[in-house]
Amino acid sequence: MLSIHGLKCIYDTGARSWAIELTLSGEGEDAVRRFEVDSADDAEMLIDAFEDSTASAFDPATGEIVFAYEYADLDLDEEDEDEDEEEAGDDEAGEDDETGKKDRQ
Repeated sequence: MLSIHGLKCIYDTGARSWAIELTLSGEGEDAVRRFEVDSADDAEMLIDAFEDSTASAFDPATGEIVFAYEYADLDLDEEDEDEDEEEAGDDEAGEDDETGKKDRQ
């Protein structure tokens, strides 16, 4: 696998076609590979995927381009449960809507 360091979109005026050019390095070699794509939109999609990825690689044996993404685990479920418990406790205390005063009827 070779690391991808950059991508660029190219329009070949001679062939009248779009291409993506990859700048690669790894395994003791630096290389540039060019691949034809159907349209500028396809090239833009690949460039966006590269920019959003945390790692990207090219496998010269299979011709596959791999984009890897890393997502943070925010534990949102735990925080939501704590907030729900606090709101339930406030309602049981008999507080009025916005004023925070207790009902005295």
